[in-house]
Amino acid sequence: MNDQRDFQVGDKVHHPEFGDGLVLEARGSGDKASILVSFDDKTKRKLAVKFAKLTLLTPAQTREAPRG
Repeated sequence: MNDQRDFQVGDKVHHPEFGDGLVLEARGSGDKASILVSFDDKTKRKLAVKFAKLTLLTPAQTREAPRG
């Protein structure tokens, strides 16, 4: 189920009908949040986060790797 968070570009998600996918675009927030997801079958779908029934599989890597 949707965990009511704001999804970010690069998040890996699961949809019960469309399967696993990667967030390509995230817009808005709260009830108006929408995302564009590229699913494993190569389809791209724009989804309203409020209704999408998404499960976050892997968050985007938003931090830089340590330099050394």
